[in-house]
Amino acid sequence: MTEIADSDASTIRLRADEVLFLNRQLASMARLNMPIAKGLRVLGKEVREGDFRRVIERLQQDLDEGRSLSDAMARFPATFSSLQLEIVRAGETSGNLSVILDELNAHTECMQRVKSRVLEAVSYPAVMMAVIFGFVLLFLVFVAPQFESMMREREAASAALSVSAEVAAGAGVEPSLPIYTRALFAASGLIRNPLAFLLVLGGGLGLGAWGFRKISRMGEEYDDFLFGIPRFGRLFEKAALMKVTRTMRDLLLNGVSMVEALRLTSRTVGGNRIARKLDELRQAVEEGGSFSRSLGEGDVFPESMVWKLQLAEEKGLVEDALLELSRGFEQEVDQETTFITKALAPLLLVFTGGVVLFMFTACFVPLTQLYGQS
Repeated sequence: MTEIADSDASTIRLRADEVLFLNRQLASMARLNMPIAKGLRVLGKEVREGDFRRVIERLQQDLDEGRSLSDAMARFPATFSSLQLEIVRAGETSGNLSVILDELNAHTECMQRVKSRVLEAVSYPAVMMAVIFGFVLLFLVFVAPQFESMMREREAASAALSVSAEVAAGAGVEPSLPIYTRALFAASGLIRNPLAFLLVLGGGLGLGAWGFRKISRMGEEYDDFLFGIPRFGRLFEKAALMKVTRTMRDLLLNGVSMVEALRLTSRTVGGNRIARKLDELRQAVEEGGSFSRSLGEGDVFPESMVWKLQLAEEKGLVEDALLELSRGFEQEVDQETTFITKALAPLLLVFTGGVVLFMFTACFVPLTQLYGQS
């Protein structure tokens, strides 16, 4: 059996589909009353992936040594979130581990579903903008200079035949060219400067790396900048609210206190005004205040969410209200994603066509006119 040092275990990060698969197997073992250590030993023989197999073997080893499943999973903080650990710990305490794990799987599947929808809305425009940036950069560096050279030669030849040597000796393209053509050639000359090229390329790659990181973390963390992006901000906010309501509902349903549920939930949405508001709510509840009453202070949460939870708290139905709200936010995420993809696809195609048309107009049209004059 492979030994894993604690320092190595803390850095292992499994893929979301691997964690979901493992949770499903654990739920099945608990449901069939199979000792989890024995089940993991069998599962370890089937799994071939390196890190995945190492995690399974370490979990099985810790269980054999008498540790609880939650304590064994806590050795892998990069793989198992504090939210998952708290839910598993609640299942161990209540003796309903199979039910808890099934609910955890449903929670994970729901989060993955929303994340994929958000990624679907963001990835297409991001890829299109990267393609357009690359096309413009290559055109300015390699294609535009060729057109500029041909126009210079044609201008010089026409001038030599018709007017005087002074005009024929003039360097560069004549000012009679359209202003957008001269602007394009000026940009081409600037971008061909090694320093300027490196700055533009580095800026583009840096922006792309930043965007890739943001996209790869979609569904896991958001910040106030993302909430402020026109149209997309509404999608991100609805996804964050869906995650908050579903996470709180699952924690409360499994016996986690309101204070602890608010603390854990605030960690699941990244650094933004929603997370800060949840921390404020936690402090208010710790001081004996009402959760729903504090919820209505400020304009972080929608009014419909506030009054539903206020009414639900009075009737002791907070978990039911949170589940209903999470389903509503999930539907809104689907609607926003559908609208964005349907609206942006033609707009990006028009924008791409506009860029190509500008390049064609700036280069081909003046060149055609020059040859037409001869």
